[in-house]
Amino acid sequence: MQVSNTVKGFANRWVSATSFGLIPLFSIPVMATGMHLSSMMVYRFAFGCLGILAVLLWKRVDMKLSLIEFGEICLLALFYDTEALLMILGYNYIPSGVATTLVFSYPIWTELLMLIFFHERFSLGTLGAMTLAIMGVACMSNMGGDGSIHPLGVVIEMAAGFSYALYMVSMPHMRVRHMGSLKLTFYVFLIGALFFVILSFFFFDGVRAVDSTDVFVNLALLGIVSTALSNVMLIPAIKQIGATLTAILGAFEPLTAMIISILVFGDTLTPGICIGFVFIISAVLLLIFLKMKRHEA
Repeated sequence: MQVSNTVKGFANRWVSATSFGLIPLFSIPVMATGMHLSSMMVYRFAFGCLGILAVLLWKRVDMKLSLIEFGEICLLALFYDTEALLMILGYNYIPSGVATTLVFSYPIWTELLMLIFFHERFSLGTLGAMTLAIMGVACMSNMGGDGSIHPLGVVIEMAAGFSYALYMVSMPHMRVRHMGSLKLTFYVFLIGALFFVILSFFFFDGVRAVDSTDVFVNLALLGIVSTALSNVMLIPAIKQIGATLTAILGAFEPLTAMIISILVFGDTLTPGICIGFVFIISAVLLLIFLKMKRHEA
């Protein structure tokens, strides 16, 4: 039974990471039609909400919120939605595979925030991981070869990673940490959808209507597969194989995005991008290993 659970855990995490890595496959064609980003985010989170709501109703989860929980979720939604917005915005400036890899460096930001605000112990291993990450970003920024790596895109994606790190660091210190993950994620998505509706009316002429079947299918897949499914499958994976292995297997996210970027969108895979990819993934895995050893001590 233990082996069976392990296999299921690996499968669930693979599905979760791969489905998240498919974000460029569904979002870039929608952006190419001229739909502004805020409208696309409305549909993404709306479809994501519907997918997760179906699971919550099936499990008969109590959906009540206290006022304090609502306030905390609004703050978390701000961090999460900023990350989601910036990640896709960066696709306008750099290849989607590179963009996803740079966002995946969020554990480095998380470690920095923990060191600064929570006085977590600093070690040579942590310094080594951060050095690897910096080298990886430098390789991806300055060695694109074909001119496809725009510095602004790098800044945007690093900011996306930082925003997600704020989400990861803040949540364990809030009351909502005791809330079920699916319920919390549903409300983060719901508030995100409402936020982008307001943004669409404030800066544009409202939420753009879906005017073709292709756009509708891509938006539905973006919300259901890359948003709802990726989160739903993550939870059982953590229970079946543990948080550490789940985090390590998250490397499938940038790997999937990199493959999509090259095979579907024809982006160039250069030596600088390859080296940067290896450096960043190595830095993240090293940090995960250090945290695992720290908890065992």
